[in-house]
Amino acid sequence: MSLKKEYTDLEIHNIVKKVDGAMAQEGMHLTKDEKQVIRNCLSGKSTFEKERNKIINECRKIYGW
Repeated sequence: MSLKKEYTDLEIHNIVKKVDGAMAQEGMHLTKDEKQVIRNCLSGKSTFEKERNKIINECRKIYGW
């Protein structure tokens, strides 16, 4: 998935804040690393697909899937 919109620093900050707030309502606060992953994806330093694949591969290593 490619994001075509370029986000400003303020927009990225607000998106991370909203996601963190939504997760906190469920008792699942985001870590600094998780917030950085979101920032990297929104700024174009990474993609959601790459980050998703990293998580899946880590789970496979841990759980032997």
